[in-house]
Amino acid sequence: MFSRKNVIAVVAVLVLIPLAAVAWWLGSPLLMNTTVEEEFPFAFAATVPPDMTMAGVEQVMAGMAKVDQEVNEPMPDVIGDAVPEAMIDAMMDAVPQTVVDAMAQASIEAMPGDMTEAMKKEMALAIPEAMKGALSNAMKDAMVQTMPDAMKGAEMTQLSPVKLKAGDFSGVDRFHKGSGKATIYSSPGGSHLLRLEDFKVTNGPDLRVILTPVQDPGGPDDVTAPGHVELAKLKGNMGNQNYEIPNDVDVASFQSVVIYCSPFRVIFSVAPLQDIS
Repeated sequence: MFSRKNVIAVVAVLVLIPLAAVAWWLGSPLLMNTTVEEEFPFAFAATVPPDMTMAGVEQVMAGMAKVDQEVNEPMPDVIGDAVPEAMIDAMMDAVPQTVVDAMAQASIEAMPGDMTEAMKKEMALAIPEAMKGALSNAMKDAMVQTMPDAMKGAEMTQLSPVKLKAGDFSGVDRFHKGSGKATIYSSPGGSHLLRLEDFKVTNGPDLRVILTPVQDPGGPDDVTAPGHVELAKLKGNMGNQNYEIPNDVDVASFQSVVIYCSPFRVIFSVAPLQDIS
């Protein structure tokens, strides 16, 4: 039989075991380090469309981030760009409509016989634009050919585009990253161009290139503030790219270039712009 001392010892052990477990549970965080590495959710700042869930948005954005699309475009021909658009329009207005119609009809007759009527109409509509391009190229060639050799170097310099604003891209968080340079150019003909160089950004769904009057926007409302202009869908998340700026906007008002996910209202990268004197 157990003695009274043995019984007391057993009871003491039974009591001490849970007390020790509780003490370890409370005190172990002070004695041990626990490292947790969780990815920042791509969709944390996203606006979830009514027909999607946050998990669905996260899956789409995470998948796109793994895909690179590289686009490399040269700087536009400065001489060709120097031909004013108004001059081309004036020359087009001087061309009789009968000539335009005759060219369209000749082009249609030269097409394969199995073309649909819809395709023929599209071709007829494209004739005036093709003529504008041909006139622009012809004027460019004439300018170069009639220019004295001694003047060509100086004339080329005079017709070079001018840098108006520039800035460097950066990311907005750990996973929405961006780098490269954004520059707004003015051509001798009066048009404006946004050029992205050595550009790279985390890929995403339906990314857009937006000019905004807000310096370094922090949210969707800043990106789409009054006076913003959406130039185009991003051509690729890497490379050197050109985007035409509409002639009817005030380039001086823009303070940032933003790469923006339109459907989920997420900023991927921003390049704050500075004036170039």
